[in-house]
Amino acid sequence: MPPAPKSLPGLPANYTPQCFSNDIVSKLTDSSFRARVVRCWTDEEDFSMPELAPGELPHPLDRPLLRGEVGISVNAMPHPILAIVPESSLVLYQREFHIGDIVKRSLTAVESAVVVACTTEVQVENAIDARKFKGWIPWDRLRSDMAIEARDRVMYGEWVGIVEEVFEVATVRAMASNNMYHVRASGGVLEVGRTVAVSFDETFIDDRRPPALPSSAQPNSDLVVEVHAEIVFVTWNAINQELPNSEHDKHPEPERFWHNADIEKLTILDSTRYAPVQLGAIAKLRDPKDPLASSLPGWPPAYPRLNAATGASADRGGVKALRVTESRSKLRLRWQDGKETDDWSSSLVPYRNVDDYESWPGEHLVWRDDTGQRRPVCIQSFDPHKRVADVLFTDDHTRSTVSVLELDTGGPGKSNYGVGFGQQVLFCADNDSPLPEVPSLGQMGPPPPWAHVKLVNLTDTHIGYTDAAVVPRVGKGDLKAIRWWGEVVDLHLDGTVSVRLPGDEIRQAGIKELILLNDPLSEDVIGDAGLDGEDFPMEGEEGYDGSDGGWETDDGSDMGMGGIGSLANSGLQPILNLLHAAVNEAQGVEVADIELSGSEMDVEEVDPMLSATDDEDEGDGDGDVTLREEPEKQAEAGPSKPKPSSGLAALAGEAWQSFDVLEEAPADHHFISEPREGTAKAYHSRLQKEHRALMTSLPENILVRTYEDRSDLMRVLIIGPEGTPYRDAPFVFDVYLSPTKFPQEPPIVFFHSHTNGKGRCNPNLYEDGKVCLSVLGTWAGDKSESWSAKNSSLLQVFVSISGLVLVRHPYHCEPAFAKLEGTREGRVNSRHYSEKAYVLSRAFIRQALAHPPTGLEKELNYFYHTRGKLQSVIDHAKALMDKGDVEGNAEDGKKVEEEEAEEEWNEDAMGNLTVGAILTLKRTVQALEAVAAGKGQAA
Repeated sequence: MPPAPKSLPGLPANYTPQCFSNDIVSKLTDSSFRARVVRCWTDEEDFSMPELAPGELPHPLDRPLLRGEVGISVNAMPHPILAIVPESSLVLYQREFHIGDIVKRSLTAVESAVVVACTTEVQVENAIDARKFKGWIPWDRLRSDMAIEARDRVMYGEWVGIVEEVFEVATVRAMASNNMYHVRASGGVLEVGRTVAVSFDETFIDDRRPPALPSSAQPNSDLVVEVHAEIVFVTWNAINQELPNSEHDKHPEPERFWHNADIEKLTILDSTRYAPVQLGAIAKLRDPKDPLASSLPGWPPAYPRLNAATGASADRGGVKALRVTESRSKLRLRWQDGKETDDWSSSLVPYRNVDDYESWPGEHLVWRDDTGQRRPVCIQSFDPHKRVADVLFTDDHTRSTVSVLELDTGGPGKSNYGVGFGQQVLFCADNDSPLPEVPSLGQMGPPPPWAHVKLVNLTDTHIGYTDAAVVPRVGKGDLKAIRWWGEVVDLHLDGTVSVRLPGDEIRQAGIKELILLNDPLSEDVIGDAGLDGEDFPMEGEEGYDGSDGGWETDDGSDMGMGGIGSLANSGLQPILNLLHAAVNEAQGVEVADIELSGSEMDVEEVDPMLSATDDEDEGDGDGDVTLREEPEKQAEAGPSKPKPSSGLAALAGEAWQSFDVLEEAPADHHFISEPREGTAKAYHSRLQKEHRALMTSLPENILVRTYEDRSDLMRVLIIGPEGTPYRDAPFVFDVYLSPTKFPQEPPIVFFHSHTNGKGRCNPNLYEDGKVCLSVLGTWAGDKSESWSAKNSSLLQVFVSISGLVLVRHPYHCEPAFAKLEGTREGRVNSRHYSEKAYVLSRAFIRQALAHPPTGLEKELNYFYHTRGKLQSVIDHAKALMDKGDVEGNAEDGKKVEEEEAEEEWNEDAMGNLTVGAILTLKRTVQALEAVAAGKGQAA
């Protein structure tokens, strides 16, 4: 187990945080208090304290969180209050979800659901004098007070775009004189109910550009009573895909900037109607003729006739802008078994770490078998306990029950399959993609720099005070005329999709008739929610139960936050000791650290040294291997600690040589096509020392082969350690040592994956061959953990893969999940990942025996056939399948799973296999039995 994370006092070892980012929380001692959670311990992989300028005070949130703490933002004027507080002092008020989000009823629950609809109710008050309206109002009867704002979708002609920024004009009431004047500013600054001073605090009130206000203005008391768009900056994403290609040139991309009356030519697509609303948002009635209009509190009761020169209309019965003070949302959920329920959003938790194979009814995925066959399917139901799915093959409309390990869900780095709830789509005649792929269109990156320059130039000529007439502008395009764009509202089990058009009409289509419209995401802004800023037990105050916040373990040692992805050089030696112990004990040698010693690094020659420190002897410079006494205390390394391998120490002779130099590099070596560059003397000298270390110090489960004709290439075989899901499985890596870059740069390592598109067997071993380790420069770990020409070695790299990648609980090798080790949530997710790792790695054995990597044939034959490991693998897998028992799983799978989630697994690192895992594993075992039978007959 890794060192215990630094926590607030009194937290149990398996404590699971209760708050999530963007939660609205109240104080345990004050139900009227509101704040938004902006930082959570489990969301942060690492934290670096920013450097402060001389005299600069630290930011309230700029320190690492302890387990049990959260960072919050309390909305207050003129600036939000930010603080780190104990989670135990808070109580959840509201948790917001959007359509398409994945949720659970608890973090340890196995079942999950997708949000298919959201119904929100709000309580409001007048935005100026805070007079309240009693009762809850359905949010779909309201809308944002701004007719156009940033992130809105807009249309013009045959084009759809997104609003990047809005330049606004506000009507301000001078409280002393009861007169009106107007001010202009960039979007988001002006808000009904704010004073001019608060609105312009960061935009105007400074030495660079003081506000241009009328002489009678009193910024600290004059109130903003109306806000309208004056300039709109749009990025155009895509053209109507139902237009023939021959028609596209007839509809050029529209202008990016829209002024005053031109704004009315746009069609504005309201994006807030079916989404949760933030506390403090300014709203108005969607329909001015709504019966609610007569009962909403206006301000002031007697609204005077305004000066005609200002452009404001006559008596309008008071300002009807409303501020949202409370909200609650009920979600329509579609569960994996196909059932739909209505639940309050605050009773649910976000499913943050969705399993690679999870799916929900109506989704389009790909089924694949061991032969490489791939077929499109539509999910009918998914059993998260048995890990099987009922699918409809959309190519012939037949149904079957399949293992989840046979499903390709697509996603980042892969093809996009189907569409999801809440996604925006364009209709087309045929998207020209093979089922179930759906292509995407639309600009994803930021707009070009010149566009922002033009906006600044435009706004500089308008900003400040004006007496000119102001006419409110709103888009007047016909929503019902738009039938080629919409939002996904339902996924049907026959594979079709329902899309809501801008005019609220529902249009149904197949996924071949759809194209996804990319939706550039806006960044979250700290301090955008909450109400009153009140006293709170902050750090250093009475009632706060935190500590100094240092990243230390309970014994005072530093805790590495990078997980396996950021392996520290200093963490290697204990793992080397651990894996090397069996060999040394068999030879009667005292366990010791190993050092390759030599001269200091210079231009001509670089000497590798393992775990070198300033107070250690550097050796006599001849490159001999020297031994040091082992430190008394061994630090933990990596998220999980494997058990040492056993059973190989007795192997002897030519059948199992840890290190060997072969005559010729194999043609199937991944780097065989790399050019044979000239090498310097220092390169050969370094290789000789690397070879000596490998010859004498390799753990028993690692074999290394290099070649006389290609000294720059190596092939490495690592047998999965016992006590892990990888036990007895062969992992083959090809290594390239660039003659012009090594050892100044790390070796390049390629992993031979045999998962056949079924996903990674380990978070650090990619299907495309990438090996993710900071010592290889393939993970952005701490600088001190990177490859060092002086202190790093090939032995370190190979032992790191064996000891810190092929571990007992590989789920926690992912840095984002390392913190979850030992928690209840972590056990549930880790169990499924280890099951996948075990099943997929059995296929590695099948592949290695059917197509052994060149140069390792006799070793694999000896290990699996002569030594009998193949039969041992088969027997172990069959025992696990018998233990899982398909019928027993069917009747009591949930109970077994919940029990195992609370207990550590046995020495096999495996619990009861699910039905889905058994279905896939059974085919692999049958293939292995055929291999074993064939070998026996040949003998």
